[in-house]
Order: sequence, then structure tokens, then C-alpha cells
Amino acid sequence: MRLRNCIGSLLLTLMLCSCNSWLDVDLINQSEESDLFSTERGFSEALAGVYCDIAASNMYGQTLSFGMLDIMSRIYDYSQIPNKMKIFRDYDYENKDMKSYIYLLWSSFYANIAALNNILEWSEKNASVLSDERRNQVRGEVLALRGLLHFDIYRLFATDVKLDPKARVLPYQTKFGVKTPPVYSTMDYLKLVIGDLEDAVKYLENDPIKEVKPYQLGNGDDENKDGADLYVARMNYYATKALLARVYLSMGGDKIKDARRLAEEVIDCGKFALVNYEKSLNTDEANKDLLFSDEHIFSLRGQNVKSDAEGVHKQITGTDGNVQMASGYQSILYLGDLEDYRLNWYKSFYIIKYTSDNSERFFPKMPMIRLSEMYLIAAEGWMEDDPEHAAELLQTLKQARTKSIVNKQTVTEEMILLEMRKEFVGEGQLFYVYKRLNHDIIGNTSEDGVKASNRVFVLPLPEEEIEYGYRN
Repeated sequence: MRLRNCIGSLLLTLMLCSCNSWLDVDLINQSEESDLFSTERGFSEALAGVYCDIAASNMYGQTLSFGMLDIMSRIYDYSQIPNKMKIFRDYDYENKDMKSYIYLLWSSFYANIAALNNILEWSEKNASVLSDERRNQVRGEVLALRGLLHFDIYRLFATDVKLDPKARVLPYQTKFGVKTPPVYSTMDYLKLVIGDLEDAVKYLENDPIKEVKPYQLGNGDDENKDGADLYVARMNYYATKALLARVYLSMGGDKIKDARRLAEEVIDCGKFALVNYEKSLNTDEANKDLLFSDEHIFSLRGQNVKSDAEGVHKQITGTDGNVQMASGYQSILYLGDLEDYRLNWYKSFYIIKYTSDNSERFFPKMPMIRLSEMYLIAAEGWMEDDPEHAAELLQTLKQARTKSIVNKQTVTEEMILLEMRKEFVGEGQLFYVYKRLNHDIIGNTSEDGVKASNRVFVLPLPEEEIEYGYRN
């Protein structure tokens, strides 16, 4: 009965986040907070509001995925970037339009963090409204989301911790309504991220995802994947561990051991599966799963993901143009392997990963953490201490991407980077990879690469934050 009630609450959150109306209504402003948080539904509404807001186009629905970040990672043809997006291509952080983008991004991060902190505080004030199981679920997801948002603020606005662990840059917001939270060094800031995620894991110990295998749901002829989204379209127990693996990997040093351990825990849990070609890709367009949904550990459902992607990726004759790949780029990137399943993500010069006509079965969404990343983290984590095991992990992933026979190879940083370039198309992760490795950005052609530097990798703090947040 407890599990059924918890699943019912998760379903309510999923339904609220799938409604267009939610994005048009600010419930916390239109209701007295005490009324909103006087029922379990109110907590679900508030949490759904955060999921929907971060899935919007100004955050992960476009800007932090196939929009700004992928343009900055130079996956698109440099010469074909539309005029309005050249500020991203050129890292023109002093441009007034770019400053507006940065301010909006910063404000969106901290507005959602404030909303999460408000939910946390009300879960203490009105503890009796929620069952113990639901309260733990809410607090776990909130803390995991707070860790996620703060971590991506670090990845955008701070010097890499391995280069300057004592750099004092960023505020970490843990209380609702605090106008000027303290600023932390990069190392101390990441310790706070880890603290939130470790606490989240404890609260999510009884997450309903432990009772199911999401990749096995929604596979019938007349079924959609909403049943799986119930568990993975939110920060669940395994997503939190996967994010911890991502954080530890970014810190380097001995933390890589924690990264590979957690990545393999997620791999071995059996809840997610690498894409099955026959089931997911060798089918008609309406059933073709271009997002490799069975691999999703965490994804964000977003009503506008498809239309936003069409505006960026679909060829529209007579417009300012759309981002596209350089001629021959796919062949070079995928080393001429015409059997690579990821080539399904492209049509001619354009990415069709998010624009396929399959939304009746697969609700539009943005992959946030996928199983393939766990294989890459584990392989990178073992490549020096156990090269044979690292080679096996990478071979497993690569074999799941092609009909061609894949042989084991000694894993190197360049090999890991190549697989990440193949894998993270349209997901915004590649910019962070270059920054973490302090690696030159490899262009869509041999002429448009960019030297690694903080001038490129570190976005400036908004002027408003410096002026009113007393940051210097």
C-alpha cells in the first residue's frame, strides 16, 4: 500500500509537469504558501514546477543542451552558425546580448534553487502533511536537484577545481530568502554539492524505482514510455548516484576511484539497458527511439523540446539559417563506420535526434544522464589502475553502438574523448568535458578548433550579481 501511494504521488508530479498549463501558472505567487503546502498535492505541484522550469528552453530544454552549449563546443559547422547565435560560437561574453543570456541563465538557476529551498523548509514546517515515505521522497529529489543545479553553476562559472581549488567565486544557496549567501572556494563548493547528493541518496533509499526495471516498461505494441518516465523523469536514487559519479570524476585525483565505483553500481543495478537495435531502431519512425530511452537514468520531459529543436536543427529555406554539421563530419567522427547506430541521429547535415515524428510513444524530453556515460566514467576511472577492465567496459559500450565487430583496445584519454564526442551530440555535455580535461575544443572542421583557456571555459558572473551580490 505504501509503495502504491508513493507511485501515485510520482504519477501526479509527472502529470503536472506534462501539462502546458503549469508553465503558465506560478502557483507559489498566486496562492498563500501555507495553503499550497497544506496538502501533499501542493508539494507535488511545487516540485513539478521546478522540473518544468529547468526543462524550459532557457535552461536544459535548449540553452544548456543543443543550443548555446553545443555551439560553444563547436559540434556545428562554424561557418553556418546563424547570426543571432554567433555570440555563442565566438565566446563573445562582453556582447550585450550575451550578457543578457548569462544573466537570465544565472537568475534561472538561483530562482529554481530558491524554490527548492522553499519546498525543503515547508517539508519541515508542515511535516504532518506528508507520510514519512513521501516526505523522504520529496526531500531526496529536492536535495538531488539542488546539487545538480549548483554543480552546473560551477561547471559554467568557476575555474576548474583541479586548476585552482582555492578560487573564491560562487555562492551556495541552502536557505530560502537569503539575499547574499556566502561565497565558497571551488573545492568547498563541490563538497557542498557532494553533501547534498549524499543526503539525497539517504532520503531516496526506498525510492519506488528500486522495485521496477524502467527499461522493461512501455515496450508493448500499443504502449508508450510514460511508465518508464514515471521513474526516470525525475531525480531518482540511481540518478543521484550517477550524478555523484560525474561530480567525483570532475574533481580528479583519488576521487576518480569514487567515480568509477558509483558508475559501476549504476551499471550493475540492472535498471537500465544499452540500446537494443532491433527493438529501438530497426522499426518505423513512429516507434524509433532516437533518444535511446532505455538508457535514461534521468531525463527531463519538456513540451517544447521538439519545437525548439526544429527551430534550431530543421532546415528552413529562406530563413537566417539553422545550425548544421560540416560536410563529411559524421563520417570523420564515426570513423567511417556506416553501421554505427548513432548515425540515426542525423539526416544530411542536420541533427534529427529531437525532431522525429515519434512523440505519441516518446514524450519530448531531454536526456540528462544516460547509462552510456556511466560506462565512459568507469572506463576512464580504470584506465590507469586496471587497463584490461577499462578496455572491457569501453568495448561493451562501443559494441552496443554498431553491428560491426569491436575489438578491445587500450583505453586512452583521447579515446574516451572521441567516444564522448560521438555520444553527447545535442546534450550539452561536451563543453563540460573539454573544460574538465582542459582540452582544446575540436571543431566541426580542422580549421575551427579553439585553444583551451579560462577565457573560453569560464563564463563571467553577471554584472548584477557582482554589484548587488557583493561578489569581487
